[in-house]
Amino acid sequence: MGSKTLADLVEAELGVSTFTRDNPVTATVGIVAETVARLNPNRVALLIVNLSVNNIHVGHFRDVAATKGIFLSPSGGNMVLHYFEDFNLVGLEWYGIASAAASQVLVTEWLTQRNPGKP
Repeated sequence: MGSKTLADLVEAELGVSTFTRDNPVTATVGIVAETVARLNPNRVALLIVNLSVNNIHVGHFRDVAATKGIFLSPSGGNMVLHYFEDFNLVGLEWYGIASAAASQVLVTEWLTQRNPGKP
């Protein structure tokens, strides 16, 4: 029996091959709410990290704000969603807003197919 890679183990667990992509929409968030991750039913996990020194809030609603959203603390605050814990929240569109313009974020998606919605 040959050795299995991490990709082999994940595919055996999920029954499909997967891949990741970083910042497919944006690498910064500003003082007006904007999309950080688009609606995607093929996303099985999502990571959002605040790389800036500013406060960032994220949410699956367009009117995300400092008073309505998940707080990502400066310099490393993060949120991880995974399908077996967070169910359909993983695939929803996610928005972010920051306390200052051009606040850097890292958004990593883990997807099950390269062209969602196409056969």
